[in-house]
Amino acid sequence: MLFSFLAVAAGGAIGAAGRYGVALATQALIPSEHALAGFPVATIFVNIVGCFVIGFASHFFMQADFPTSGSWKLFCITGILGGFTTFSTFSLESIDLLQSGATGLGALYIGLSLALCLVGVFAGRLLAQIIWKA
Repeated sequence: MLFSFLAVAAGGAIGAAGRYGVALATQALIPSEHALAGFPVATIFVNIVGCFVIGFASHFFMQADFPTSGSWKLFCITGILGGFTTFSTFSLESIDLLQSGATGLGALYIGLSLALCLVGVFAGRLLAQIIWKA
């Protein structure tokens, strides 16, 4: 039990630091006068990438030839991906966009996030299934 807790905590720290790094990189790469400056690029990016990886990892950890998948699954999926992706930030940014009057941008963000994250999970799982069938 303690090992599982520590695995999740360590993974969460890695994932949260990765998400923060993506946010910093996005701020550095997108100038304030750019059209994307008001769009939550970092959050949608980490959520789509995280969804793709969780789709892949969910299939990977189901493989019978991965005997220690319990601890590694907690570390990777619950920890790293749980810390890296963020539904709460997505929700806050959606409300901020809508309340600021940017309803079109807010609706676009919500629609893209939902659609692309679902596609990401599907594509990640499909890729893993192709790899393990080969």
